[in-house]
Amino acid sequence: MKYTRRLLITLLTFIIGILSAAIWSAHLGKRVWSPRVFAWHNPLRQPPKIDLQPDSPLLISNPRYYSFMSIGSGVGGVLRFDITNRSNKTVHSYDSRYYSPVPVGNGSYGSHPEEGLLPGQSRDDSISAHKYAPLTLTIDFVQFADGTTWFSSSPQSTVKPEGLKAGARAAAGYLLVAMSRDGVQSVMGTLPRIHADVRQPNGAATNPEFGIFGFYCGVTNTAVRVEHEYQDGGAERVETFLRSYQK
Repeated sequence: MKYTRRLLITLLTFIIGILSAAIWSAHLGKRVWSPRVFAWHNPLRQPPKIDLQPDSPLLISNPRYYSFMSIGSGVGGVLRFDITNRSNKTVHSYDSRYYSPVPVGNGSYGSHPEEGLLPGQSRDDSISAHKYAPLTLTIDFVQFADGTTWFSSSPQSTVKPEGLKAGARAAAGYLLVAMSRDGVQSVMGTLPRIHADVRQPNGAATNPEFGIFGFYCGVTNTAVRVEHEYQDGGAERVETFLRSYQK
């Protein structure tokens, strides 16, 4: 009788442990990837390297790998890390890149925190990392809420000054036409769809002087600067800013 009772207690404890682990894994899966996914921290993967220039306004820290799976699918991976604004200005958007010495594991992405990233503030970021490839994380470009920018000097950077200038000039030219036709309020109404109206020319993404996201970020830069000028000085400041591109 005592043996049976002990066996039942042991079995019940084991079941509760399994259920608790499954619930926690499902909760973690929802947080690190998506609902209906089971996830767990993967300490076996080699931590990524972090390649940051000393003057980078953003800091990458606390990288951690997770593995995950769902019923009926294989095991995948995700790399999560923290992005911290160590500058004294609010960050509007940034471009990050990850690279590897092997063919897999190379890519980049742009991010625009909805409320901006305030000085000293951190946010959670992530990339898919299904392959067991050694990775390096870096920051290529940062755009602040006032329209000022920071560039990485890496030859492989996805955003370069010439590309930004080309995109900014094209967007300003488009907005000048809108302003001359319907005034500054038309310009402000155009900003939410500026990327649909100002498309990068063929070959811009592959131009080594531009970087693959240079033109796109330049269009964004003009939109950010127009919004900043409007908030600071209204229609007159916007007109002065746009007309500066005619000189």
